[in-house]
Order: sequence, then structure tokens, then C-alpha cells
Amino acid sequence: MPQMDFTTYAPQFVWLVISFVLLYVLMARMALPRIESILSMRERRIEGDLNEAAEMGRKAEAAQKNFDKVTSETRARAQKLASESRAAANTAQLARMAKKDAELAEQAKKSDAEITAARNKAMGSLRDVAADVAQAAAEKVTGNRISRDVALQAIDAEIKARG
Repeated sequence: MPQMDFTTYAPQFVWLVISFVLLYVLMARMALPRIESILSMRERRIEGDLNEAAEMGRKAEAAQKNFDKVTSETRARAQKLASESRAAANTAQLARMAKKDAELAEQAKKSDAEITAARNKAMGSLRDVAADVAQAAAEKVTGNRISRDVALQAIDAEIKARG
């Protein structure tokens, strides 16, 4: 067998070194730089996607805070209006008080309807923003765009679960 012949060890060793050096140079100069560039590009893309998702999350939080602010202001105005109306009704005569109570009940219904309408409007826009964020995040993370209906179903399920 030529592998066991001691006289051929030197040429075999030379070819081993030549093959190793050639393979090392090819890997170091061609394959590894390509792999490194692909990995770094992928890492940058993932980092950018995560930053964009975080920004969209901050926007959704800002929209939620704005919604909460509008709701509390509307509720405060309704309570202020109700208390002012009650004070005026207390100073009026008894017959007029009964009439004012009826008016206040109507105003309270209207205020509640306005609050409900404002809340529904804000929740609708928040729901749309959340759907856009969910679609964008799913697209960035998985690379596939989910349909708006799927995103809205997931959001509705989460809203229902949180009450």
C-alpha cells in the first residue's frame, strides 16, 4: 500500500500542506467574507425591524394615552355639567326642580352617548393602528404579510380577553 510506504511520506506531506493551504486561502478569501457579510446584513435588517416595531409600539401607546385623556376630559365635563345643573335645580322651586331633573337625565344620556361615541371612535382608530402595527411587525419578523382580517381578529380577541 502506498500509504504505508515510508519513502512516499515526504511527497504525501507536501501535498497535504499544499491542499490545506489552498483550502485555507479559498475559505479565508472567498467563502468566509461572503458568509460574514450575509450574517451582518441579516443582523442589521433584524435590528432595523425591531426598532421600527418599537417605534410603532410607542405610537400606539401615545394614541392610547390620547384616547384616555379625551375620555377623562369628556367625563369631567359631563360631571361638571351635571353638578352645575343640580345646584341650579336646588335653588329653583319644587316644580321647576322636577323639570330640571328630567332635563339632567336627558343631558346625562346625551353625555354618555357622546362619551360612548368618542370612546368607540378612539377605539376604532386605535384598533386600526394596532392592526397596522401587527401587520408590520408580523411582516418584519416572519417576512410574510398577514391579512388585515387576521390582524383584526387577533386584536379583537386580545381586547375581549383584557375586557
